[in-house]
Amino acid sequence: MIEFLRHSPLYPGLLKLYLILHKTFIWFCWQLFSLCPVQKDKIVLSNFNGNGFGDNPRYIVEEILRRKLPYRLYWVSERPDPAFPGQLFLVRPNTPAFVYHMSTASVWIDNTRKLYYFKKKKNQTYIQVWHGGPGLKKIEKDAGNSLSAEYIQYAKKDAKKMDLMISNCRWCTECYRRCFWYDGPILEKGLPKNDLYFRDVPTIRRQVRRFYHLPEDVRLVLYVPTWRENRKLNVYHLDFEGCLQAFEQRFKGRWIMLVRLHPNVNPDDFDIRYNERVLNASRYSNVQELLAAGDAVISDYSSCGFDYIQLGRPSFLYAEDYEEMKRTKDYYFQLEELPIPLAFSNEEMIRNILEFSEEKYQEARAPFMERLGYYDNGHASEAVVDYICGL
Repeated sequence: MIEFLRHSPLYPGLLKLYLILHKTFIWFCWQLFSLCPVQKDKIVLSNFNGNGFGDNPRYIVEEILRRKLPYRLYWVSERPDPAFPGQLFLVRPNTPAFVYHMSTASVWIDNTRKLYYFKKKKNQTYIQVWHGGPGLKKIEKDAGNSLSAEYIQYAKKDAKKMDLMISNCRWCTECYRRCFWYDGPILEKGLPKNDLYFRDVPTIRRQVRRFYHLPEDVRLVLYVPTWRENRKLNVYHLDFEGCLQAFEQRFKGRWIMLVRLHPNVNPDDFDIRYNERVLNASRYSNVQELLAAGDAVISDYSSCGFDYIQLGRPSFLYAEDYEEMKRTKDYYFQLEELPIPLAFSNEEMIRNILEFSEEKYQEARAPFMERLGYYDNGHASEAVVDYICGL
C-alpha cells in the first residue's frame, strides 16, 4: 500500500499532511509528558539524533557502566545495533516514548543540536558534547550567511537550554564562546571519544585488522570526508589507487584504504568502487577505533584531520570544493598556518604524499599544538561522569 502511494500523484500532498499531523501530535506529547516528574536516575543520550552507539556519548555510557553506577540509560536510535550494551534501553526519535523519556530524564546528553521542539524543566540538565574538535571549516555563528534562519532559531533556543559544554582545547573553548550562542560553563577536560587514543592502541590496531581479515603488518590510511550541507556528492573524487601507490612508495610496506563517510550521508548514494585494497568502513560501528588503528588520514574539513596532528601521525587534506566552501563558510586557518598539506586535485594529493617530510611536519606541528592548547589526556569520560554524579 505504501509503495502504491509513493507512486501516486497524491503522495506529496499526503506526505506534507502526515508531517504536519505528526509534528502536532509530538507537540501535544511534549505538553502532556512535561507534567510527569523527573526521574533522578534516568539519562537520555543521543548520537546525531538517532545514530548508532558511537561518538562522545558512547564513552560516557561506557564509563558509567565501568563504575556500575545506578543510572538507567536510554539511547535514541532509529534501529538496533549489535554494538549496544545490553544495559541500554533503546528509544526511537520523535515518538511518544522518546518524548516521555526526554520529559522525565534528569540528564540529556547530545552531540548535535536538537533541531525539534522540546520542553526542558529547571531540574533537568542538558550536556552538549559536540561531535568535533578543531577543524578547518567555520561552524555555527562563524559560518555567517550559510546558515538558514530556521537553523539559527533552533540553535539559539538549543543553546539557551544548555547547562554544560565540553572542550578538548583552548581554541575550541574560545570558539564555543564566540559562535555557539552559549555563555554557560565549559568543561575543559578533553573529548570522551579521544580517550581511546590514550588506551591500548596496539590491541585496537589488531582488532580492526582482524575485523577486515588483514595481516597485522598492513598499514591503514583512512579517508574520512565530512558532509556538505548542500548534499553534493561530486566532491569525493579521490584517486584511491593513486594515493595507495604513493603511500607505498613514500612510506614503504603494504597499504590499505578504509573509506568512512559522514553519519549524515547515505553510503549507498556514492559510486565508490570498493575492492581488496579500498574497503568500505562506513558500516563499522566505531569510527574512533578506526582512527586509533590508522597510520595516516586523509580528510577535508573534518576534525579527525586535526586529531592526527595531535597524535603526530601523517595527516592530509583533500578538498576539490575548497574555493566554494571558502566563499560560503570560510575557514579558521590560512593554508600557511597548517602543519599539514592541503590538495585541490588528485595530482596535488599524490605529490603531497610523495613529498611528505616527517622532520618538517614535526617542526610545524609543535607551535600549532601550542596554539590550540589541547586538554585531552585520556580522562575526559571520567570528568563528564564526575560532573553528572555531582548534580
